Amino acid sequence: MSFSDIIEKAHQATDRALRKFSRKADFRSVLGDISGILDPHDMEIIVTRGRGCEIIFTNARAEERLYNEQGDSFTCKAVFSKHFPGLCDNCPYGGKTNTADGTSFEIDDSDGRTFTVRRNTIKWADGKPATIFMMRDITSQIEANKRLYNLAYIDQLTNVPNRQRLKEDFVEIEEKISAGEISGILALFDLDNFKTVNDTYGHNTGDVVLRRLTEYLQESPHFAGKIYRLGGDEFIVVMSNATTRFDFIDELKHHYKGVLSTALRAYTLPNIDVKCTLSIGVSIFPKHGTNLTDLLRKADISLYQAKAAGRNQICYFEDQYDTAQKFKDMFINIQPVLLGVGKTFGYELVDRSQGNDNEDDGTVILNEFNRTLDALGLDDIENNLHYFISYTKKLLSPTVLRNIPRDKFIVQISISKNPTKPVIQHNLTILNELRDKGYKLAISGMDSASPVLELLNIVDYCKFAASDRNHIKQKTIIARNQRVKFIAVNIDTTEDFIKAKETGYHMYQGYYFNQPIIEKKTKEISPLKVNYFRLMKLSITDDYMDFKEISSIISSDVALSYKLLRILNSAAVGLRNVASIENAVAYIGEEALKKWIAVLALRGIAEDKPLELVRMSLVRARFGELLAPTFRIKRNPQHVFMVGMLSLLHIALEMSKEQLLEDIPIADEIAASLLTRTGIYSDLLRFYENYEYANWDAVSQFVEENHLDSSMVSDAYIAAVKWYNDLTAT
Repeated sequence: MSFSDIIEKAHQATDRALRKFSRKADFRSVLGDISGILDPHDMEIIVTRGRGCEIIFTNARAEERLYNEQGDSFTCKAVFSKHFPGLCDNCPYGGKTNTADGTSFEIDDSDGRTFTVRRNTIKWADGKPATIFMMRDITSQIEANKRLYNLAYIDQLTNVPNRQRLKEDFVEIEEKISAGEISGILALFDLDNFKTVNDTYGHNTGDVVLRRLTEYLQESPHFAGKIYRLGGDEFIVVMSNATTRFDFIDELKHHYKGVLSTALRAYTLPNIDVKCTLSIGVSIFPKHGTNLTDLLRKADISLYQAKAAGRNQICYFEDQYDTAQKFKDMFINIQPVLLGVGKTFGYELVDRSQGNDNEDDGTVILNEFNRTLDALGLDDIENNLHYFISYTKKLLSPTVLRNIPRDKFIVQISISKNPTKPVIQHNLTILNELRDKGYKLAISGMDSASPVLELLNIVDYCKFAASDRNHIKQKTIIARNQRVKFIAVNIDTTEDFIKAKETGYHMYQGYYFNQPIIEKKTKEISPLKVNYFRLMKLSITDDYMDFKEISSIISSDVALSYKLLRILNSAAVGLRNVASIENAVAYIGEEALKKWIAVLALRGIAEDKPLELVRMSLVRARFGELLAPTFRIKRNPQHVFMVGMLSLLHIALEMSKEQLLEDIPIADEIAASLLTRTGIYSDLLRFYENYEYANWDAVSQFVEENHLDSSMVSDAYIAAVKWYNDLTAT
């Protein structure tokens, strides 16, 4: 029965009593009626009245509490409030309460048990008002809820919050980050040598070490209430501050490094030789992300770096590299692997140590994978592309395996000429282990004069050494190993491509599709490409775009109309119920329309060329546009976009640059930059090429000369790739 039901029945009983008895009547029978209503319930009930707090009624459960009470005064203040400290504070006669009549509150009794109390004013049997307190013991309910909470949110070994609690707590943190209220760090703690302790001394000993760590941290005001256990020997610490506290990111990093360093100590036990130190990886919000997934991933990467650097230290995400080294470690320069004309199979992720035979040289590090995943958009889009990466032992570590979509990556091992049997066996062991982990396999550096058949029998892809020019033997090996896909390397000219195709190669790696035409020639544009070219000419202008003529061109071409309506229906644009092509053109807007035309026109014009031409052109265009406002000397973003977009168009059209630019009305400074490399945007063209070919010294020099921030440049490149992926996904 609810409180309201009890009160209603009490009112009904007193009303019946008043009708039945006179004011001088004996109320014993009346109180009997009330007791019959109030006694059966699992609560203690008292009724008081007046400033003297006279108790005029108690039910059976309340009487049990008062059974041994002694004294002359039978008042609530003298008797009952001793059992319920704070009861008077919620009574209207106590003079201190703001508690509204009919509301509930909680108090503890003198035995430490918790009660929920409901207070109401009622009309007593004599017609005068009285106050009724109804108190239910909820201690068991609280304890049960606490047990359920602990099971759901508290790690039972260390008594600190678990991963689920972290997820729920971080929802509020994300809201504050997004609102610009806070910044801070997410630090991932990992005990060094903990596995050795478990294996040598047993899991019970390992459990004691984990408790020792958390007890020490919880005693510190820096860490108390901020630590969560992810599992095993991994813990998370989240610390935040008002965004106004630090003026510069270096100040924030210095402050938290000082705080975190207090945790760097050996956590061990008596009579145990192995000491567990602490490695800490740190990501910063919002600099490295605003959601828990991104921040955890980047803290995990920096933790791996801390361990690789010697353990027992703190490492911030991307903290230890200078400008040139950062670009090398970002691992975002990719070289296309093509199936032939117009079809991209995937990319090789070219690192700074390519060709180094030392498998432990750190060729692939987690930071590189993180930036690569961002640049390639693997977290954002579904695609069928594959990515070749050089082998390192780190690929088999649990941390790397958690961060890499292995179904997309092909691990490549480089073999030397005439390897010994022990070396072959060692490579076979590695390849088998990689295959067991779900990777596809490739070998590079194969010598056609002495092919290693044991390796060919296990790999999926093979590259002959770049210096191997024996096409006759290559052709024989390719024909005899039809299960393996062979990739021709250094295919940088049309002649190279034709020769490789005749040899029987399945794929081609290089920039043979990206070679300028040496001699001027005039080439008529195919009728199928005329509309695309007309659209491009109309969009390349600093003046007002002629929407009417653009609409007319699109309307006259069914394929163009379909593609425009499809992009308007995409998630990126989100428009619906477009009545006409002219309306569609107006809806999309001038700037967006220019970019859409650029994508559409380039793809249409280069339809018989590798799609990489379009990709490179548009990534260059968007990359430069994003950088334009940040240069020491400001650049016109629209002009920068056009320079990138047009930089490879002459190759797609099989024209000379001069012939192409005669037909396109562009600004003189754009034309000069494309033709002579002495225009105001010529340095950008060199920058694009250096970035694509991973000439990091030249890239770093450009960054410094233009007063750019290296991380900002990397972010702009990633954003450009994602922009292209988004547009071409429609």
